[in-house]
Amino acid sequence: MADSTLSGALEFAKMLAAGGFRLDPMESAPSIEDIRQLAKKRLPTMAFDIVDGASNHEITLDANTRDLREVRFRPRWLTDISTIDISTSVDGMDLQRPYVLGPLGLQRMIGGEGELGAVRAAGKANIPFTISTASNWAMEELADEATGPLWYQLYMYKSPKIVSNLISRAKAIGAEALVVTVDVPLNGKRYRDHRNGMSIPPKITPRNAVQAVRHLNWTRAIMKPPTIGFRNLAGEIQGDNAVSHQEFVKRYLTNLTLTWADIEDVRRQWDGPVYIKGILTPEDAQRARNVGAQGIYVSNHGGRQLDSTPSTISVLPSIVDAVGEDMTVVFDSGVRTGDDIAKALAVGADLVSIGRAWGYGNAAGGEKGVLRVLDILDEELELAMGQLGATSIDALDRGFVDYPEAWHGTGLHREPESGTTADGPSA
Repeated sequence: MADSTLSGALEFAKMLAAGGFRLDPMESAPSIEDIRQLAKKRLPTMAFDIVDGASNHEITLDANTRDLREVRFRPRWLTDISTIDISTSVDGMDLQRPYVLGPLGLQRMIGGEGELGAVRAAGKANIPFTISTASNWAMEELADEATGPLWYQLYMYKSPKIVSNLISRAKAIGAEALVVTVDVPLNGKRYRDHRNGMSIPPKITPRNAVQAVRHLNWTRAIMKPPTIGFRNLAGEIQGDNAVSHQEFVKRYLTNLTLTWADIEDVRRQWDGPVYIKGILTPEDAQRARNVGAQGIYVSNHGGRQLDSTPSTISVLPSIVDAVGEDMTVVFDSGVRTGDDIAKALAVGADLVSIGRAWGYGNAAGGEKGVLRVLDILDEELELAMGQLGATSIDALDRGFVDYPEAWHGTGLHREPESGTTADGPSA
């Protein structure tokens, strides 16, 4: 009887496996939202909100994803889709897919290995990994783990010496592109972080002690050496005392005198492509072009800076109209699906940057979680292109989508910038 029961159980297990049943929830997660839920379950609130949260009332965060849903596809049936090619090329760089892993800092705050697992996953997938200045591992430590292309994201700190040193180190590790973030003149106020008492390095306080006990794997991970901090700035500005993220940025990052002339100086120090991240208007896109940048990121920092800025997809058409012929346009903020990638490319972006999506994967399962995110996005992008009848990235154009005419500025009241001339805005 026992043998019969065991045999029956084994046969049942085989049937489940043949039908696609997986015990590992990561392997069976069908969407980025499912992976987000796995991350939420694994982490204490303070850590999850670092990835998931945004500034103030999170109006811009919501708009980013909501407006992407406003874009509607216009498929072309009876098209030969036997071969679909998602590879592309930008500024002399050949890419296997039309998106990159964007910069995310503070990844050790979610436990595990922080950015180390993510950079290894990027190497296995041969996708560019953008090292954040705010990473919890030094760029050299991440480069030692990397087997794929690296980009480097630069914050323009108060000290020109620190900025020049970061640029020199990014050159030394072989970073192919420099992404200069300009939308942090002051740090956004993030209500979730304030409510959670988030600090760097994290502290166990009466406010979060219960959750720390409930998530012991996370607690053990954040207590492992080295102390969590901004290791790209070790020996420069990093102290030993825990400070809030807001206070850290105010004390060390905020540069109230930064102008476009400083970007020209960065351009002189970097030989490869320079992309300006944080562009939300055609006027600033033109300024970026005027100072010699190869490209721009149409980005609102994922809603984590100035709240109530427009969604990035809603400003993408007017920015592409203004500079798309002259510059590489990278779309950032709000991407959660392969459909979103296809929509941004069809509206006019040359490339897409993925942020929170890979952050959720890293939070849910480290290297394995990031690889699953990439699998999901690749599958969804190829499926969307096949259903649209677009067999290559170059084939995706505005003929495949509908979106509000207001996104070109029609019907909106907008006063021209003071100082704007017939030749365009001055830098």
